[in-house]
Amino acid sequence: MIRALRKYALEIVAVLCLLALVLAVNPTSLAGVFRHANVGLILLMIPVTMGTYLARSLAWWFTLRELKVDVDIRHSIAVEFAGQTMVFMPTGDLARIALIKEVTGTQRSSGELTATIAFQELLFMTLMGLGVLPRVASHPDIALLVIVMVLVHLLILTVLIWEPAYSGAVRIVEKVKPLRRFDSQLRSIRPAFIELLHLRVVVPVLLCNAAAVFLSYLLFYMALHAVGQTQVGFIAATFVLALSFVISGISLIPGGVGPFEGLLTVLMIANGVPVAAGAAAGLLFRGFNDILMAGVGAVFLVLIKRGHLHERPRLRGRGSGSAAARKKPAG
Repeated sequence: MIRALRKYALEIVAVLCLLALVLAVNPTSLAGVFRHANVGLILLMIPVTMGTYLARSLAWWFTLRELKVDVDIRHSIAVEFAGQTMVFMPTGDLARIALIKEVTGTQRSSGELTATIAFQELLFMTLMGLGVLPRVASHPDIALLVIVMVLVHLLILTVLIWEPAYSGAVRIVEKVKPLRRFDSQLRSIRPAFIELLHLRVVVPVLLCNAAAVFLSYLLFYMALHAVGQTQVGFIAATFVLALSFVISGISLIPGGVGPFEGLLTVLMIANGVPVAAGAAAGLLFRGFNDILMAGVGAVFLVLIKRGHLHERPRLRGRGSGSAAARKKPAG
């Protein structure tokens, strides 16, 4: 029992944070907000959510293609979606590594595949954080946060690109016992990350992530309007979502569950939104962005595990030759 509590401590904290938010806001008030929500607008949030993850899938596909992972867009989308079932687990994004290996049979190492995810996610989170910029002039205190965010991302890039910093990070990992299991992956991340630093990769990945970030902003904006807060403009919604993402991302809780919703509610109150409506909008956004996608991802995960979405051998050869060539008798 104690071992289980330790293993899932962060998940338990996340659930408790959400429960505390619901109780603090008042479940009856929340239910009243959802009861009067705009059903038509809520239904429109479904394609917006799907579009967000389609854009992110396409961005990841560009990085996989650069590393010569033999996967088409359809299978890349399937693995991206299936990976959403693990979003609430620590390092849940890395579940896609095992899935892409299972689907494609690629010989690329886990560290190299981790580099593709790190590359794509780093760009996504950077673009998401930039949503606070339109309000920096009216909120000078936010400028410091923006500077810190930029410095953190620059530090990560420096570690990945600059060999001495990278070697130092590897040595630190080797000395910290809980991190030693990531040693082999960390050693192969940098070479693969460097491979991705070409305009033919950076530009399309950047554009796809920009589309995904915009759709995320739009999803939250629609959630606010769905619960009746039509006075909130797109820029204000963008600012609140971006700031909530940046700050909750500092927490160790997977997906920032709990801190994200609590902070978002507080920021909405500061923008003149009633507490129950602010909390409802945050929960609605979480419901579509994570819960809905986890459900959709579960379908793809089952299909992958049953072998229905595994890549079939192709007639065109790559590496060791085509399937047809391998079957051709000698002589």
